[in-house]
Amino acid sequence: MSSKHFRLVLPDEGYDIYMPRDTQSWGYRYGPSIMVHDGICEAWFASPGDGYEADWFTYRRSEDGGKTWTDEKVIMTPTPDSMDWFSVCDPGVIRFGGYYYIGYTSTIFNDWGGVCNNTFVARSKSPMGPFVKWTGNGWGETRDTADGRLEWIGKPAPVIYFDGDWHDWGAGEFSFAVKENTLYMYYTWSEKDADGKSMVSTRVATADIRDENWPAHVTLHGVAYQRKSMSNDSFDVVYCEDLDKFIALSTDSRLNEKSMLAVFESDDGISFRRVNDLRVNTSFMLHNCGISGDELHHIKSGDNMILGYAYGNQWGKWGTRFHKYTFEAMEDDYYSELDRENIKREIIPWKREEVPHKNCITLEHPHFYRMHEGESREIGLYLFNVCYETEPVKSDVEFSNYDRSVIETDGFTIKAKKSGYTYIDAKYKDLFCEFLVYVYPEGFVFDDPNKKVISFTPMQKIYNISLSGREKRQIRGMARYSDDTWYEICEAKDNVEFENKNPEIITVDENGIVRPAGKLGKANVKVSCGGHEFEVEVVVGE
Repeated sequence: MSSKHFRLVLPDEGYDIYMPRDTQSWGYRYGPSIMVHDGICEAWFASPGDGYEADWFTYRRSEDGGKTWTDEKVIMTPTPDSMDWFSVCDPGVIRFGGYYYIGYTSTIFNDWGGVCNNTFVARSKSPMGPFVKWTGNGWGETRDTADGRLEWIGKPAPVIYFDGDWHDWGAGEFSFAVKENTLYMYYTWSEKDADGKSMVSTRVATADIRDENWPAHVTLHGVAYQRKSMSNDSFDVVYCEDLDKFIALSTDSRLNEKSMLAVFESDDGISFRRVNDLRVNTSFMLHNCGISGDELHHIKSGDNMILGYAYGNQWGKWGTRFHKYTFEAMEDDYYSELDRENIKREIIPWKREEVPHKNCITLEHPHFYRMHEGESREIGLYLFNVCYETEPVKSDVEFSNYDRSVIETDGFTIKAKKSGYTYIDAKYKDLFCEFLVYVYPEGFVFDDPNKKVISFTPMQKIYNISLSGREKRQIRGMARYSDDTWYEICEAKDNVEFENKNPEIITVDENGIVRPAGKLGKANVKVSCGGHEFEVEVVVGE
C-alpha cells in the first residue's frame, strides 16, 4: 500500500459529448459509466424514457481514444409490470466472466419523481444487450415449449433492497470495482431519521466474482462514506494499481454555481476519505459524474483515462461533458481548488439533424397487454429518435421468441389463444424491445374496483436496526390481487395491520415504521392484510 495519495488532474476544459438539440426544451444523458479497454472506449448513459418510463440507458462507443463516438442506441429499458417498471437509471458497468454487468436504480413508487428506490443488476455478453436481469434466483426467465426453449429478460428482483420509510429516496446508483476475486459494490443510501433530518451515505457490499449467482450472496459492509448532504453526489469507483488504492469520484455542490468534482481514496475499499476538490476546467452546475477504468474498473499510469458529468443551469436541460484526466502521486494527503473558479459555461443546444438518428423501439403504454382468450388486437409500436420525437411503425418488424401456445401473431396482430403469459420480442433493423402479453379467461375483470387480496408475502424476512442510531425501518409486504395486479403495501389505509410481539424491544406504528424501544434483542412482528399474514424478525443491535 503506497503512503502517497491520489491527485486527479484535468489538463483542459474537455468537450461536450451530448447536448440537447435546438428543438428540445429539455434533454439529458447523465451519470455516464465509462469503460476503456483494448483500444476502445465504451460509455453508457441515463437518458429520458418515454414519459411513462422515467429513464432508459443509451450506449456509445469510440475507437479513436474518445475523439469521435458512434451514434447512440437505447440498450436497456424497464421490464413492464415488474419491480423496475418505472425506470432504469444511474448505470454502473463492469465486465468479468465473459459478461457485461450493469447495475441500476429503480422503483415502483413513482411519487415525487421516484422514491423508495432499490438497486438492480442485469448482464449481457454484448455491451449493447439485450441485458438479462437478476430475478432473485437466477438470470432472466426460461420456458420449455413445444417449439423449443425460450429465453427472456425476466422480471428483476433487487440486489440491495431499501427497507426504510417508502417516502425517502432509498438505495441506488451502483458503482463496481474488482480486486482479485472480490467485486466491490458501492451504492447510495438516502433516508430521513426519526426527527426528519436527512441521512445520506455511500455504502459498500462485496461478492465473489467466481460465483455466477453472486447477487444472491452479497455481504454488506455498511457505510463507506457519510455524506453531509444530498449536495454531495454518488461515488463512481476505480482501483488504482499504482497506489494500490480505491479511488472514488463524485460531485459536490451539485447543480450549484460553486459545483466541483470531489475525489476520495481508500486503502481497503471499505472506508473512504476525501483527498481532492477540483474546480479548474470544470463546468459549473455539474452533477452525476463517471470515471473510466478498464473492464474491472482498474486504472494505471499511461492508460487512456476519461471522466464525464452532466451540467447546465436549467433543470433537465443538461449537456454531458467529457474530459481526459491523469493522476499524480502526492505527498500531502489533501489537495484543494476551493479558492479557484469553475467555468460558467452556458448550454448551447446543438442544431437538430435533418434526419435525427433513430435510437429506440418501444410498445405503447403501459408496455404490456392484457387480453381475453379469443381476443385479437393490433400491436402499437413506436420509434424514438435522439430528440425523443416519436413515430408509429407498422412494417418491417419481426416478432419472435414467444410461447405459441399462449398467443399467435399475424403481421401486427396478436390473437390470444389460452390463459397464461408470454414475452414477445420485436426487432426493427438493429433496434429491439421485449414486452409482455397476459391472457385471461373470457369474462375476467381487469382493474376490478372490488378486487381482493389473494396473497400477501414479506418483502424481506429480517430487519436490522441500531439501538444507538437514528434510522428507522419499515415493514412492507407484496400484495397480489384478484384482478392480477400487485403492489408493495405497508399502511393502515391499505388495511395492513401489525402485531408487535415484543414491545420491550421495538415499537411499530400503524404504517409499519419500526424503531428501537431501548433494549437490545430480537423481536417478531405479525403482519396481516385481507385474511393473509406473515411474520418477520427485527434485530436491534448496537
